[in-house]
Amino acid sequence: MRIPAVLISLATPDLPRLQHFYQSLLGIPAQAQIPTDGEPVYVEFRLLGLRLGLYRASHGAERHHSHHPDFVARPSAMSLCLQVEDLQGSLSEIQAVLEDYRIAASPVRQDFHGQEVDFPDPDGNHIVLHQPSPAFWQAMNLDPQG
Repeated sequence: MRIPAVLISLATPDLPRLQHFYQSLLGIPAQAQIPTDGEPVYVEFRLLGLRLGLYRASHGAERHHSHHPDFVARPSAMSLCLQVEDLQGSLSEIQAVLEDYRIAASPVRQDFHGQEVDFPDPDGNHIVLHQPSPAFWQAMNLDPQG
């Protein structure tokens, strides 16, 4: 099996709301939209090494138009982990976004792998901001500069 890219996609009953949230959180606009004209049913944010897609979930009468009837919005057990260089600075940058959506971040946790906080997006998906420790980079045999 050849896997040329990895995409995480999240179903949402309110695509404009979730798109605005991630645009504010990530500080970039969506780089792709389907359809290209009019109200989108899918948008995609492209980050280094990751494509994050958001799509309007089907519901009720729309279900028969969906590509797959099981693609409905529901919070998942998966976490979107965003590694940051400065956790406190990153929290300061997104504080207004979290307040706009009445979202509270967890207290900062410190562990072997570094510091982290977590919070839900407006649909309840789990987001983790993680500032890796030097021990994390060493244990993972990775270079923090990429």
